[in-house]
Amino acid sequence: MTITRPTQETTTTTDANTEKYLVFQIGNETYGVPLLQVQEIRTYTPATRVPNAPDYVLGVINLRGNIIAVIDARTRFGLPPLPEDESTVVVVAQVSDKVFGLRLDSVSDVMDIPLDQVQPTPPIASEATHRFLNGMVQVGERVVILLNLREIFDIDALNQMVA
Repeated sequence: MTITRPTQETTTTTDANTEKYLVFQIGNETYGVPLLQVQEIRTYTPATRVPNAPDYVLGVINLRGNIIAVIDARTRFGLPPLPEDESTVVVVAQVSDKVFGLRLDSVSDVMDIPLDQVQPTPPIASEATHRFLNGMVQVGERVVILLNLREIFDIDALNQMVA
């Protein structure tokens, strides 16, 4: 299963006060990333391990001729890893002109997030965890945790690994 965002879509903003986010599950929590950063959603395929890579880096995969690093979101967030099943996916995202994969438990939907309702991350998060978060928002019955992909992917460290 590969879901690719249409190339003719140039904006994901429905009005000045909302932005479209890809919403997904990691454990029991709901997270979101800006849809503009997402290139595609792929079925999980095992990655090739890279020696001495951080434990949260599953390895690299060949994405249409380009080698990209794949991060395990569960391990990155300090959760125990799970074996893949039919809902496990890799979200391919672009951050700072670099493309990376993020292994997730499952993707649920695309959601309009009212930007004026995004709240800062509460001080209960550790400083290390706090840097991964851009805020939180209540949407219906769910609290969606908005992620900072640049920090999760640790762009500088991963650039050195795949260079």
